[in-house]
Amino acid sequence: MARKILILFVALMLVSFSLISSFLGERGIIVNNQLKRQLKDNEYELDRADMEIENLRLQDNELSTEDGSRSTAMSFGYQVEGDDVHVFDTQDETSPAAARSGDGQEGEAGEFTPWGVPFILLISFCSSFIITLIVWLFAKRKGNTDDSQQEESGDIGDNLNFDR
Repeated sequence: MARKILILFVALMLVSFSLISSFLGERGIIVNNQLKRQLKDNEYELDRADMEIENLRLQDNELSTEDGSRSTAMSFGYQVEGDDVHVFDTQDETSPAAARSGDGQEGEAGEFTPWGVPFILLISFCSSFIITLIVWLFAKRKGNTDDSQQEESGDIGDNLNFDR
């Protein structure tokens, strides 16, 4: 009986450690899902930055031509040579710097930190010990009732007749 209990304990320890590690460990499902979300966010930011760079290149190419310079000047209110163009700084609430700082703070609050191996081993050991103890108590209780029944009926092995 002692060997069975020991084997049960080791098997439960391995199974519980594997399950907990696969869900909450450093390479678990929860961490992988979080990394996938982070990867999608990073790809989105990269695509947005690429589009912004392309737009700036187009604007730069447009400004290098004479027609582009005139259209830009017209958009700022410059109509006749010699006029001064005044540009006023306006604070845009949806500026890229403000959007990035807001996104970073929201992502950090929802991060999951994976459980370390010693903590997972401790949980596995405790759960395996408790389950093994319960099984041992039930087996001991059942063993006591089985022993009393065997004593009343005699030895079961001696009553078997295979010659029929």
